[in-house]
Amino acid sequence: MIRNAYLFSFFLQLCFNLQVKTLYSQLAAWNFENVTGAIPSIPILPSSIGAGISGGEGRLSGAQNSGSPTTCASPETWATNFWPTTSTRNTDSYMSFMVNASEGYRANITGINFMLSRSSSSAPSDYYVSVFRWGLETFISSGVVPISGCNNFSLSCNVSGTSGGPLEIRIYLYRQNSAAMTATMRIDNVTISGTTEVALPVTLGHFSGDCNEQNFPMLEWDTYSENKNHGFWIQQAFSDLIFKDLHFVLGNGESQTRKKYYWEDKVERRGLVYYRLKQIDFDGKTSFSKILPVSCENGSMMITIEDKNAITLFLGNQTGQFEEWSLFSLSGTRLQSGKMETLTPLIKIPCPAMRTGYYILLLSGKKSQIVKKINWVE
Repeated sequence: MIRNAYLFSFFLQLCFNLQVKTLYSQLAAWNFENVTGAIPSIPILPSSIGAGISGGEGRLSGAQNSGSPTTCASPETWATNFWPTTSTRNTDSYMSFMVNASEGYRANITGINFMLSRSSSSAPSDYYVSVFRWGLETFISSGVVPISGCNNFSLSCNVSGTSGGPLEIRIYLYRQNSAAMTATMRIDNVTISGTTEVALPVTLGHFSGDCNEQNFPMLEWDTYSENKNHGFWIQQAFSDLIFKDLHFVLGNGESQTRKKYYWEDKVERRGLVYYRLKQIDFDGKTSFSKILPVSCENGSMMITIEDKNAITLFLGNQTGQFEEWSLFSLSGTRLQSGKMETLTPLIKIPCPAMRTGYYILLLSGKKSQIVKKINWVE
């Protein structure tokens, strides 16, 4: 019976981790051939965008938009000057190249390419590259720009955005010669490579359950990413597999890092109990996890009187230890006895014509025995 229930739940299970349609592409590129005038207008739109990207732009912070000279790999090259003269980057001075994912898609950056050229040795000599998202920066690379030539920089990374959200590349330039602040730094052929994919509301990882010694079910699960995740309704069902909302657990909203969740029921359960997670977006959309069967048969022994003709024993973690049962009066007279099925955790002892009072139940086996006092009420 238990085996059939497990098989049934297996065929019914639904997963968060559906197959994701992934598009491999150049997310956006700037070759600056689309700018007009000696000094390009900011924001500078990309020359091209990839599938799953709604747009992008290039901006400048803390420096001067100098012009579009004809150097480097193509006729037009974006030039800037008045960069920090300090030996470390100024977090307010950078070139910015942003891509924005289309609604329902998430962008993942895997590579950044660009060309840098110094107009002279007085131009900034150092660079620092990061990805900016959710108000936080992820460092990618830093180094020195050679004095001569148009130098190509190819950087690898693995940074993901959120559904319909932006990812911003920041290139910081510094160590400009204070005596020649008009020396320019030229940038050309900026390319952001990566993938776009259909953004699932939640990417669910581990989902498991168990029962503690008090037969309280415990659930654990984690997520690898969350997008507009309001939270989870823990749903519970029994043998009929009719699920009902039991407890709500608040989600993390937006996350691209692993998040762990834990919940413990405060009601004792017996036998197989089924759980699943109903995930809810901020916009009210829902999706369901797989169905998880939890076997609550590991707790301590429990004795109940369900009707006037029988005593029910739940043996829990003592299943298999006893072979016989005997029922005695308080004076020591044996009233009834019988054999027990050793591998059955649930035993029903027939007790017809019992009267109100106290009795002694003896369970015995080859290695152990136990005595329980029972208060029988008609």
